Amino acid sequence: MASNVEMNLIRLSKTDLPKKFVIDHRGEWNHRDWLEFCAMLEEKGYTPIDLDQVGLLLESAKTKYLAGTL
Repeated sequence: MASNVEMNLIRLSKTDLPKKFVIDHRGEWNHRDWLEFCAMLEEKGYTPIDLDQVGLLLESAKTKYLAGTL
C-alpha cells in the first residue's frame, strides 16, 4: 500500500492544479510563487507530499506548456 506522501502526489497529479499554476505563470515562476503553491497544497490537504516530486510535476507541465501541448 502506498504511503500518504505517495497517495497525495498521485491525487495531485490527477488534478489540474499543476497545469493551472504553469499556465497562470506563463511557464515562469520565482521562489515566492513556488512557496505560495506549496502553501496552497497544504491548505487543500495535499500534505504530506514530496515537494521534489511536485517540482518535477510542474517542470513536466512547463515543458508541455512551452511546447504548446499543455
